[in-house]
Amino acid sequence: MRQIAFSLLIVLSTSCGTVNIVYDYDEQQDFASYQTYAFFPEMNSGLSDIDQKRLLSATEAAMKAKGLIKSETPDIYVNFETVFTKEASNSNLGVGLGGGGGRGVNVGVGGNIPLGGPQTYLELTFDFVDVKKDALVWQAITRKRFYTNSSPEKRTLFFQRLVEKSLAKYPPQKKK
Repeated sequence: MRQIAFSLLIVLSTSCGTVNIVYDYDEQQDFASYQTYAFFPEMNSGLSDIDQKRLLSATEAAMKAKGLIKSETPDIYVNFETVFTKEASNSNLGVGLGGGGGRGVNVGVGGNIPLGGPQTYLELTFDFVDVKKDALVWQAITRKRFYTNSSPEKRTLFFQRLVEKSLAKYPPQKKK
């Protein structure tokens, strides 16, 4: 019984912490040519003002770490879009009841009991737009569970990690 409870605990703790990321980019683009960036002037991220500031700050730090400089005359615009979704908890407790009797009579009943309420997920889309061409050249779509009651410090850390994971494969490496 202890092994089952321990296994359930491990599955629950690892399933909530994953980040799903999808990348896409223009394979013909020379990403080394991009040296400067700015945030899209008419950004409407869908976040609260405070969370948007956290996201912008985390992105500035990550872009600086990648050698890109914020500029008034950028090579690329960075844009964000977010979507919040609520989903039923994936954690369920399975319950089964069965019985058997004489003469081939058997009865069984089963079902699941959901554990916890609905969960909120944040889907963040990063767009890098070539300013001269006015064309999307790189995109990352990241999805992660979002805890709406988190402290300001945990929210800041959430956005820092989300940006770090989102930009992990920028610039894309050319295949040899």
